[in-house]
Amino acid sequence: MDEQLASVTNQIKHFGKRLTIQRRAVLRYMLMSQQHPTAKDVYHALKNEMPSITLSTVYTSLRLLAKMGVVKEHVHADTPNRFETLVKIDPVQLKEVM
Repeated sequence: MDEQLASVTNQIKHFGKRLTIQRRAVLRYMLMSQQHPTAKDVYHALKNEMPSITLSTVYTSLRLLAKMGVVKEHVHADTPNRFETLVKIDPVQLKEVM
């Protein structure tokens, strides 16, 4: 398993949280994204594969990842906040472990 992904998983456990299916999906999307998506962008991208995911869950997951330093939240006064991935993982390795 990639060192960085293992680190993210351990950090989530350190925060007393579990890497739920929803968090894993948000993390995977952010790690594979070349964009700086909004929470709604992430939600709409995941909605087809996870019909039960909610926008609230996406926001909560992104904010947890931001607190951990995996993503950075760019706050804008006039537009929705955007999230930037700070951790880079090789997409081939990511698909293997996710």
